[in-house]
Order: sequence, then structure tokens, then C-alpha cells
Amino acid sequence: MKIYNSIELFQSSELPLNGWIQACLICQSKTARLFDYKIFENKTSIYDFKAHLCPDCGKQLQNKTFEEKLFKKCDRQIKKNYPQLLFGKLTTNELYLPVDPKPPEPREVSSSSSTIST
Repeated sequence: MKIYNSIELFQSSELPLNGWIQACLICQSKTARLFDYKIFENKTSIYDFKAHLCPDCGKQLQNKTFEEKLFKKCDRQIKKNYPQLLFGKLTTNELYLPVDPKPPEPREVSSSSSTIST
């Protein structure tokens, strides 16, 4: 079973970090509205990134220039706080086992042999 992590992206402000109202990522107005940005998944975890966007900035999502600006801000925050996700580095709880490109041939065992001794 994978561990689900919901991570909220927002501007720094005087608001408490663990509160449900945060500063809009673009204009810093106070908002509780979230925009689904990206989901990163590895073998053990799912990271669901959501950006705080006020209603006014949310309306501008149809504008390509605004959307690019938002995506760049989100990527900068993720790169700063979670670099292992953007660059594909292994997290500390993942195990890397290289695969041998030419494994040995399987050994034949006669049908009359047994591993159980009586």
C-alpha cells in the first residue's frame, strides 16, 4: 500500500503554516481554494501537489501566459522543497537492486531427487 501525501503550495505570509487558509501563490490574497497541480508517484508514496489560488487568479487559468507563470512558480517551490521528485532520485526508503543482464541458466533437477530427507 502506498502512502498518500497531500502537499499545498502557497506564498509565505503571517498565517499559520498548518492552517487551511493560506496566501494565494500568485497575488498573496488569503484563500482556502486549491488548484490540483501535479501528482508524483514512486514505489512507496503518492505526492499530490495542490496550489492555493484565490477566485480571481483561478478565473485566469484559461490564459496561457498566466498558466505558464503559475506552473513555473509551482515547479520552483517543488524543486526547492522536494528536489528528489523532479530529478528522479531515490528516496531513502526505496531499495535499488540492479538486474543482471545475463542471468545464469537454470539448473536441471532430476524428477527422482527430493529436498526432503527422511
